[in-house]
Amino acid sequence: MALLLGLGWGGDASAQAPLPGATAESLLILSRQLNPSLRAAVLDTESAAARASGADRLDDPTISDSYQYYKDPGVFSAHTVMVSQSFPLWGKRGLRRQAALADVNASRGRERAAQDELDERIKVAFAQYALLTRSLAVNRDIAELARRMKGAATARYGQGGGDQLAVIQAFGEETAAKTEAVRLEGARAAIKARLNALVGRPAGADLAEPAQPRPMPQTGPVLAMLMERARLGNATLASNTAAISAARTRTTLADKAWYPDVTLGAGPLIQTNNRPVGFAATVGLNIPLPWGRAAPGQQEAAAQLGASQQRYEASRIEVDGALGEAAARLRAARATQALLRREAAPQARAGFQAALAGYGQGRGELAPAITAQRQVREVELRLLQAQLDEQVEVAAIERLIGGDL
Repeated sequence: MALLLGLGWGGDASAQAPLPGATAESLLILSRQLNPSLRAAVLDTESAAARASGADRLDDPTISDSYQYYKDPGVFSAHTVMVSQSFPLWGKRGLRRQAALADVNASRGRERAAQDELDERIKVAFAQYALLTRSLAVNRDIAELARRMKGAATARYGQGGGDQLAVIQAFGEETAAKTEAVRLEGARAAIKARLNALVGRPAGADLAEPAQPRPMPQTGPVLAMLMERARLGNATLASNTAAISAARTRTTLADKAWYPDVTLGAGPLIQTNNRPVGFAATVGLNIPLPWGRAAPGQQEAAAQLGASQQRYEASRIEVDGALGEAAARLRAARATQALLRREAAPQARAGFQAALAGYGQGRGELAPAITAQRQVREVELRLLQAQLDEQVEVAAIERLIGGDL
């Protein structure tokens, strides 16, 4: 067996796991395991759940020892050992548990909101990563066009039909393409570091080459449908709804603070000669007073309920506005892509081919070919930017509605 393993018969045991980064989904899955902010949100929810599990439990019992001293020598002094327990009445324990469970739901909403926000940031960063990778490919195409111009200018100059300025300009375009490649590589390395940080990996960790951008929905979303989905799926709205439920329950609980609770106690009577001679029992009721804690507690609970309702309204208005903005920008990005693909890109490439062919055949100057080549590059980069804008707006919409389009 040792010989077989040494010869490489270990099979899959020695295989390395594939690098993340080829798709946005691989990074999203990995962030669930590694991102410390998400782990902290999960632990907050576990803390709220643990607190809810004990919300309806009784307070610890109290043990007391009272001593009665009698001056009459014929009467033995005595100790009364008493164990007492308070019992909240009028459904207060159930209300406490109900409020604590609502707090758990609010914490789950905050956990989901943190996850949705992180997902959006990862989706946007991955879209930039894919964009920069594709921009490098476009830049290589532009560099190839620049080399073709340089070759045409050099050949024409060698044949005595061109000028030295055209050759210098062609070399300058090739150098500009190389400089742009260096800039794009630096930006790509920076976005890789950001992706690793978002996932929870070291900044210098390796990432796979992006296979392709995230697939986009074919049809444009309807704003009214997006708002309806946000009412049901937005994590912040869900958290605020749970907070309203908790505040409403605590308002009911504060109203019941005017109702007394009961305390029961029992224990033996022990004389000073250590002989138990009887049994004692007590029943006590607390007395809610107008200058006690009940009235301020009611005011506090009512204010918290009002604040929770206002926070929900503010979040709802913010979500609706953000959805409207994102949907409008998404339509603009898609319309821009359609125009660039259908009209601008073919026109720019056709113009460059015609200018370069004419210059190569000895007609005209190199400047029109350089201008056309720059137009090709500008159109290609604008198309990539429009695709990035689409990815960014879709990621924002998905965060707002709490799910994929």
